[in-house]
Amino acid sequence: KFDSNGEPKPKFFVTFPYPYMNGRLHLGHAYSLTKADFICQFNRIKGINTLFPFGFHCTGMPIQAAANRLKAEIEEFGNPPQFPSGENTTTAVEKEVAVEKKGKGKKAKVAAKTGTVTRQYDIMKMMIPEKEIDQFVEPIKWLNYFPPLGKADLVRFGAGIDWRRSFITTSNNPYYDRFVRWQFNTLKKNNMVRFGERANVFSVLDGQVCADHDRSTGEGIGPQEYTLIKLRVMKLKGPLTQLEGKEVFLVAATLRPETMYGQTNCFVLPEGIYGAYEGWKGQIESQVLIMNHRSAKGLAHQGFAEKWGQFKCVVPEITGQDLIGLPLRAPNSQYEIV
Repeated sequence: KFDSNGEPKPKFFVTFPYPYMNGRLHLGHAYSLTKADFICQFNRIKGINTLFPFGFHCTGMPIQAAANRLKAEIEEFGNPPQFPSGENTTTAVEKEVAVEKKGKGKKAKVAAKTGTVTRQYDIMKMMIPEKEIDQFVEPIKWLNYFPPLGKADLVRFGAGIDWRRSFITTSNNPYYDRFVRWQFNTLKKNNMVRFGERANVFSVLDGQVCADHDRSTGEGIGPQEYTLIKLRVMKLKGPLTQLEGKEVFLVAATLRPETMYGQTNCFVLPEGIYGAYEGWKGQIESQVLIMNHRSAKGLAHQGFAEKWGQFKCVVPEITGQDLIGLPLRAPNSQYEIV
């Protein structure tokens, strides 16, 4: 565009963080949008050539996770689902709680622990006609359904968006997908991004890292580093006698490894369920580790297993009572037996 003298008009560009399309836009979106819309309209009034495009975020795991939950509910309870009578169901509730993030220290939203069951079907009933809910077991349905509703709401809101430049993310939009691929390939070519590993939240079900905003619940929760202490079992008893001839260790986790020099005992949950696991590599290759199933699964997904994510339970269903009284030798402790 040009002014009355034939000179190009000054340009101004404004954008808005793409809202995620696992539901309708809400008041929070409207409040945040007013800031971008105000500066857009203000610059247009001043005669500045202003561009305000708008994107709808559809990538990531929340849509896929919600579709999977809905599919599982319909397969188990029918369509429409007949949930167990007396079940205390609730819709997802979020509350502000202080969750420390590295380098931020800001509050994050996490799902409130209400002790009730949250059904995806019930959540959908608040947003769409019930007769259409079963169509949302396919993630692509979400991409086609919610962005047009978002656009309609923003048009009614009077936002100064250039709708010729509106788009959704994901490979369903080949143009934007190619743009993102070009960005990363360019950064990699210039040695500005690298492939590597770091501690993160990993979804075993989906087989991939589940970043903070990719989760349907648990936003703000990060990995917690523990030090594992291998306590050698000096004498086997009970169900552990079948491990005779092997190196057996009770594995304890601690946040204070510097205190292990004075260790005098080790506590177990009397009614807890543990197992004896093998299939490791490196320094623990031939050793049998006693821990609970969740710990073994976590260890196997951090590069300690012979095959990524795989481990073998050689003695299942070991109770805490079976472990009480085991003589243990703690590393670096001044006591021979704890």
